[in-house]
Amino acid sequence: MNTNWYVPPKSEIDAVSKQMSSSLINGHYKQANLISRMLISQQWSPVVIYLELIRNTLNLIGDLWHQGKLLITEEHRATQFCMLLMDRVRNNFRISNPNGLKISMCSVEDETHIIGLYMCADFFRWDGWNVEMLGGSIPTNDLVKYINNSSPNFVLLSCTFPRNNEKLEQAIYQIRNLNNKTKIIVGGPAASLLERSDLIDGYAQNPLQATYLANSLVESNPTLVPLESILSLLGDRIHSVRKNRNISQTQLSEKSGLARTFISAVEQGKQNLSLGSLKSISDSLGVNITDLLDT
Repeated sequence: MNTNWYVPPKSEIDAVSKQMSSSLINGHYKQANLISRMLISQQWSPVVIYLELIRNTLNLIGDLWHQGKLLITEEHRATQFCMLLMDRVRNNFRISNPNGLKISMCSVEDETHIIGLYMCADFFRWDGWNVEMLGGSIPTNDLVKYINNSSPNFVLLSCTFPRNNEKLEQAIYQIRNLNNKTKIIVGGPAASLLERSDLIDGYAQNPLQATYLANSLVESNPTLVPLESILSLLGDRIHSVRKNRNISQTQLSEKSGLARTFISAVEQGKQNLSLGSLKSISDSLGVNITDLLDT
């Protein structure tokens, strides 16, 4: 995440959260729009906007609807406004370089609550993941066929209502029976009640925690690290060593006997290379080959 984002003190977050909730509950959408534009112009952190403002606002509005104090149309209108705010955040966020990892995400069959999924998708995209957003209420058989064909590194399944936990378990069982290496993360209030937690790789309470969990699982399992990431790290290391020794790409090319365009592609992480080529580069830089591999 960009360290330049504004993270307000809790008192300011609470005050703006109350203003937004009040505006949406009372139908004052002009005021809500002004708040939305203020958040973007002041570059509030997406983490704060998503988890402290939008999520808290929608939880409050959902509670009011369950209490019969709001119409379903009013609840849906507030949700649509929050999704518009999320669009504005996306349009002002620079996506990280791809990390070579793919995650498919959806809510289980008969689950139509998907705003949390969209939040998850944004956090993963901002972290460089290739996100396959499949949407809400995906039939289990279709989901399993898709996962079998797509072979993502991770699957994230969302379940909000306990009545759908059986469908969540069915989806997990069938994905596990594919005998692939796909990791399974679950999220949503009902998912925390899952009886067979041994069948999943982790439970996330919120979208940010889901990205942390997925990345920790990758770090603990080197076989999940894609070749693209390895080449990128190696290229950065070679570039850094070359610069520290004041050697140009042309000079490295002449010393190693490798084309300058080849050297350039290696440093950009776009060129796979043989052990022999790597040895030529390390010798020309005056370092041990293991120093370049220790990324």
